[in-house]
Amino acid sequence: MKVSISLPDELVRYIDDRVENRSRLIELLLQAWRKQQEQQAMVEACLLLDELSDELTDEDEAWQQAAITDWEQGKLI
Repeated sequence: MKVSISLPDELVRYIDDRVENRSRLIELLLQAWRKQQEQQAMVEACLLLDELSDELTDEDEAWQQAAITDWEQGKLI
């Protein structure tokens, strides 16, 4: 698919002095950017899972402690 973009002349000259294929450079840069975005999304998802896991662990520990306290006080049959 063809896409048209506008760039400053100075930047186009800089690119032309350093690469043979502008389109390939832009493709590689966009692929790298997409990979970085996907990795960042994964990091954020993992951090959220860790946070939720910690909350569930805290809740489970509180429930377990309450059950032990009730058992020790003879409240459980």
